[in-house]
Amino acid sequence: MFKRNTRPSAWRASGRAAGWSAVLLALATPTWAGEGPAILKAPSDLTAGIAAMPQIAAPADDAERRINAAVKRLDAKALEAARECKSEGGQYDYWERAVDAPMRGPRFLSFVITDSWLCGGPHPNSNTMSIVYDLTTGAPVDWTTLLPVSLTGKLALAEGPGRTRMVTLASKRLHALYLAGYRPKTAGSKTDDADKECREAVTETYDGQPPAMMAWLDAKAGGLAVQFDLVHAVQACADTVVIPVATLRREGAQPLLADALEAAHAQAVK
Repeated sequence: MFKRNTRPSAWRASGRAAGWSAVLLALATPTWAGEGPAILKAPSDLTAGIAAMPQIAAPADDAERRINAAVKRLDAKALEAARECKSEGGQYDYWERAVDAPMRGPRFLSFVITDSWLCGGPHPNSNTMSIVYDLTTGAPVDWTTLLPVSLTGKLALAEGPGRTRMVTLASKRLHALYLAGYRPKTAGSKTDDADKECREAVTETYDGQPPAMMAWLDAKAGGLAVQFDLVHAVQACADTVVIPVATLRREGAQPLLADALEAAHAQAVK
């Protein structure tokens, strides 16, 4: 677990999240590749503050071996980015990475990677990336085979600061579902200026185009998690919204995806 973050208060939450993710991943947690069980293991941190990607223990087939090879490459890229950050100088420069695996099967394995860094700039930065693997092929999922075109929209390849690459979805319908689930109001809740600013920030589009959104599968929440980047001034507004599996079914998601999510959710809430 990371030591208490002594950096500005805006980053203490990131440090706590990193430590919590490390604890979760240090536990051998069962996953399901197709019909057979597998186990995720988390190697020791790559270096202080930089979590290693979890790997499938005792991989049973080529697909699982491909996933392990892929996450090792991600580790190498993260270390390279951290070394470059440090070389830019500055006594207080740093790089931290936390990793979580919110879906561990059946069929799909999700990773969520959060990098936090200060590399000589005026302020710290943070970035979240997500990758979902198909446990039967060992390749990242093709969202166009799992979600209707109304939810995938325009696909693009994005690269994070740690050189992690992922596919983003730019869909007006997906953005609308995100906004529908964003910070739901309860009876008696009030909207202050900060909340209003956040709602405006996530609603804003550029030239009428929806934002490029990352997506991953979340077993405990039971749905498709969606998030997108915002400018630094309102970065704290970039909440993750989970679209429930029931909604995904109504929108036309493939039964394969919905069934896997439901099975994973049933295991996660036991």
